[in-house]
Amino acid sequence: MEEWPYKTTLNPHTARLPAGEACIMTLSPADILALVPQARPMRFIDEIVEVDADHIVGVYTWKEEDCAGHFPGNPVVPGVKLIEMAAQVGNVAWAIWLMALERDPEAVHGMVGFFTGIEQGTFKKVVRPGDKVRARAEFGDEGYFRSNKLAAFVEIRFDGGPQDGELAFEGFTSGMWAPREAEAPGEAPGSKPGTWTPK
Repeated sequence: MEEWPYKTTLNPHTARLPAGEACIMTLSPADILALVPQARPMRFIDEIVEVDADHIVGVYTWKEEDCAGHFPGNPVVPGVKLIEMAAQVGNVAWAIWLMALERDPEAVHGMVGFFTGIEQGTFKKVVRPGDKVRARAEFGDEGYFRSNKLAAFVEIRFDGGPQDGELAFEGFTSGMWAPREAEAPGEAPGSKPGTWTPK
């Protein structure tokens, strides 16, 4: 596999590093996935195929179990799971890569991302088990990454098959990151993070 041409200069939508200060670390796709907090059956990223300061692309092949009960005899990927994939790629995986430009990966591992909103979410095509899709997130005109908050425009398109390239979902998603010790409202206290090891 070719080495990805990662960029280390942040664009105008992102928080900039202090003048003259080099980035702490540029994470590989495997490093990013190791830091994504979601796990099966709620992880909807198989691979990160592109990532830089301007965009990220993740792919996933939907499985029968992802559609359990929706609907018996006619399985369809639930729309909420397409939104979750958009958020995992655009607000979780990408934020991990961007935060690691400014923070030590161990500090990133000590944080957890929360999905905070979606605007103008639109479903264009039915997605079924076996369909491989590609989620691409970018800032567009209104997106940004500042400190622990990221907002991005995300498109999910079919990757291969008879609908290759056709749009399945699009929307503007947002999320924020907080220390793992600072639990989400209403959640029981969790355990402290372990040690993160680069892949």
